[in-house]
Amino acid sequence: MRALRFSYVLPDPGSYPEWSAFDADLAVMKQHGFDAVELQIADPAHLDETRLRRSLEAVGYPLCAFQTGGSYATHGNCLCTRDEKVRRRTIELMRRFVALAARWQATIVFGSLQGRLTDEPDRAVGEERIADALLEIGRDATEQGVTIAFEPVSRIEVGFHNTIAEAAQLVRRLNLAGVRLMIDTYHMNIEERKMLAPLAAVADILAHVHLSETNRDVLGTAHWDTAALLRELARLDYRGYCSVGVYHTRLPRDQCIRGCREALHQSQQ
Repeated sequence: MRALRFSYVLPDPGSYPEWSAFDADLAVMKQHGFDAVELQIADPAHLDETRLRRSLEAVGYPLCAFQTGGSYATHGNCLCTRDEKVRRRTIELMRRFVALAARWQATIVFGSLQGRLTDEPDRAVGEERIADALLEIGRDATEQGVTIAFEPVSRIEVGFHNTIAEAAQLVRRLNLAGVRLMIDTYHMNIEERKMLAPLAAVADILAHVHLSETNRDVLGTAHWDTAALLRELARLDYRGYCSVGVYHTRLPRDQCIRGCREALHQSQQ
């Protein structure tokens, strides 16, 4: 059975007070046995790719994926809005992400840039705008050999395609090699009635996994059954990365990295 590969989510390197602090986090990840890094990137235009490449080469890490949703909160970018200028601006941002992914052979995590019902109260209208935009961006991704991993995000954060079934339906409707599905355990815990039941039906389009505890702290500090998920992914011969994200904690990052890796090790016993 194929061994699962684990990455850890770090902030945009540009958000660190010093680049050396980013390098220190990578070193801790390497020490504790993570296989790759996933980054939260606000805009590829502001990423120092030369310096990033040096840092990743120093620890032998690929950039397996990057998240795109941060600019929803900071700049109001989204695809459901009736404001055509905002939609076009967001599509152009996604095009930059596609180009970045092609340079790094990385997966694009897409979810929050759909927007909320406050951006478009008519769910059907918003979904069609999202579908149209994703079709346009997805064609670019397919041509460049890039994968956009469409993430079902809970209704607390996003107004559209909240469940695995809803997101999978759009992925299959678009029928593009560059648009696949991903899952996030935090959002699954909110939206799915049976946590693991939907996975077998989407195994053929599943490209990325986010492992996030139900309290968004270190794995094992709440009630998500990580071991059961890992067994199911292995049974389904999942071949992508499992990226661990800790987003709400009082612990320093090095302790989070160590604690999550220990929890993963225990889950695989």
